Parts: sequence; structure tokens; C-alpha cells
Amino acid sequence: MYNPYANPQELPKQEPFGTASNAQQFESQAYMNANHHAPRAQTANINTFFNDPAAQMGLQFSQSAFNASHQYMQQNFGQLVANQDIKYYFKVSNQYVLSKLLLILFPFRNKTWTRQLRSTDVSQSVEMYASPIEDVNAPDLYIPLMSFVSYVLLWAVFSGINGTFHPQLLGYATTRTLAFYLMDICLIKISFYVLGVNQKNRKLWDLVSYSGYKFISILVLMLIKNLVSSKILIYTGFLANIFSLGFFLMRSLKYVVLPSGLDANSLSSGARRIRTQFLFVYSFVVQAIMVWVMA
Repeated sequence: MYNPYANPQELPKQEPFGTASNAQQFESQAYMNANHHAPRAQTANINTFFNDPAAQMGLQFSQSAFNASHQYMQQNFGQLVANQDIKYYFKVSNQYVLSKLLLILFPFRNKTWTRQLRSTDVSQSVEMYASPIEDVNAPDLYIPLMSFVSYVLLWAVFSGINGTFHPQLLGYATTRTLAFYLMDICLIKISFYVLGVNQKNRKLWDLVSYSGYKFISILVLMLIKNLVSSKILIYTGFLANIFSLGFFLMRSLKYVVLPSGLDANSLSSGARRIRTQFLFVYSFVVQAIMVWVMA
């Protein structure tokens, strides 16, 4: 029954139609419009960048600088590798490596030190020496490279055995060894220039090869110093290695410093004596210091 005195029922409040929904729809539409126009704005910025004359000039300048640097590298370092033919120094075999190692450690057994000629260009008077695989007296880069890597690894091994190894040791050993190596190459290169050694005889890769053969003696001495406790044996091994290495370098570099044939007539007795003294000092004194310090 209807009671007019009863309290009227409270009805829930209703917001105006479409107020909240319209706001949400407006926000979502604005977000979609922003995302829809964002790629267009980015594309417009990129197009503006490429159409900018200053940007185009910068790109052209960068491309020109890159081409110039690439051309410079090809003309200088490419010519160096092409002229010296670095592949020649890696033409080795197992027999050559074994014979060369025995020649470095026991050079007194070798009876001839003259390098063999492969062919001669009569028109240009250029002598072509035989490759290492054909001539044991020819210089190579395989043995110096492998002995260099073996020296650094062996240094790390003995440091680990002695408990002094740390991760930075490999980098330090490599940098230190390269510094001594480059110093030795620069020394002999400058000395040859001062002595007036013929340009065709003082090829860069030949000097790198002969300088790298010292790592064989360094490896042997390092093994002796770490495996033998007797100082007498250590000093004996050091003297034997230095004498063998010095004798090997003197006989191997003789054709470079003291040429024979027609070139020998152009040297005076005084110049020949100075070159002989230099060859002795470099082969024995300089190498002895480096081997002892590096081992």
C-alpha cells in the first residue's frame, strides 16, 4: 500500500549523460592522433636533415675524407706489402722449420751460408732469391711469429706456476715484447742506413725475420732458468745460446752488410772493418743483452 508519509527512496545520483565517456574518448583519440602523426613528424625531420645544404656538405666532406684516407693506405702500406711480397716469407714446410731450428741452435753444422737464387731478371738486374721452402738459408716470418706467441704463452704458464699470474699479464707481456722487438728492428735499420748498406739488401721483412730468430734462444733460456736451479747450468746455457745465436746472425747477415762480387769493390778497407765490427757487436753484445733481459 502506498504510504504518503513514508520517506521517499533515495535514488542513485546520475552524472550528466556522456561526461566521463566523452572525456575518455577524447583522451584516447588524442593519443591515437599523436601516435599517428609521430612517424610523419620523424619522416619530416629526416627529410629536412637530408635536404639541408649544410648536412649534405658535411656528408660529402666525410665521404671525401674516407676516400682520401683509404687511398693513402693503399698507396703506402699496400705498396709496402706488394713490393716486399710478405707471402714469400710464409712459404715454409715442416722440413724447413725443423732444419731452421737446428740451424739456429747448432749453426756450426752448416757448411754453406749463401742464399740460393731462384731466377735473375737480366733486364732490371734484380736477383730473385729462392723461397724458404727451397732454401734453408732464406729468412722467414713463420718461425719468428710462432716463437713470439710461444714466448708470451710460456711466460704466462711459468707465472701461473710461480703464483704470480694475473689477467693483465698477457697484455703486459705482449706490449713489452713488442717494444723490445721494434727497438731492435729500428736499431738495425738505422745502423744500416748510417753504414750505407745497399737498399736492395736491407729489406724490411728480412730484418724483421732475422731479429725475430732471437726468440728461439729466449725460449730455450727461459726453460733452463725455470726448470734448473743450478746457476752454473743457467750461465752455461746462456753462453751457449748467445754464442750460437751470434754466430748464426753474423753468417746470415754477412751477405747484407758485407756484399760480395762487384759490390765488394766499392767498399774501402776502413768501411769494411767498421761494418765487420758493427756486425759483431750487434750479433753478440746487443743480442746477449736482449736475450738475458727478456728471458
